[in-house]
Amino acid sequence: MQLFGKFFLALLLIGLCAACTTTGTTAGSTDASAGAHEAQYEEPDYYYDFDDILIPKEISYVQEDSYKLDNTKFRAAIMKFKGRVEVLELVQYFLNNMAKDNWTLISNNKAGKLSVMNFEKFNKSCVIQVDDSFGSATTTIIAVEVKDAGVEKSK
Repeated sequence: MQLFGKFFLALLLIGLCAACTTTGTTAGSTDASAGAHEAQYEEPDYYYDFDDILIPKEISYVQEDSYKLDNTKFRAAIMKFKGRVEVLELVQYFLNNMAKDNWTLISNNKAGKLSVMNFEKFNKSCVIQVDDSFGSATTTIIAVEVKDAGVEKSK
C-alpha cells in the first residue's frame, strides 16, 4: 500500500511540474500571440445600473439619453446604448444572458428593424428594445425594480 502511495505522489509531482512549464515560441510568433492574448482579455461584458442585466462590451452607454430614478419604493432606469453590432446577434445575446440571470421571457416581438423583448422576475420588469434604423444598433433598456415587494407596511 505504501508503494502505491509513493508511486501516486511521484506521478502527481511529475504532472505538476509538466503543467508549470511554458511552451517555447519563435521570435516571429511572439508578437502575434501576445496581441491575441491581450485581445482576449481586453474588456469583458458588464452590468450597468442593474446587477442582473448584462450589457455586451460592443455597445456603449449614452449618458445624455438615459435616466435613472431611485427612491424608497422602487428603482427605475431608462438606459440607452449604441454600437455597431449585428442586430440579430445582439437580440440573441440578450435572450441568452437574461435567461442566465434568471429572467423569464414574456414576449419577443420584431417589426421591421425594431426588436422588443419583455422580461420579468419576482419584483422586476425589463423591456429591451433594439433598433437598427440608423445604421448602428440603438439599444434602449427600461428596467423597474420594486423594493420590499413582499413586505406590506401596516398603518
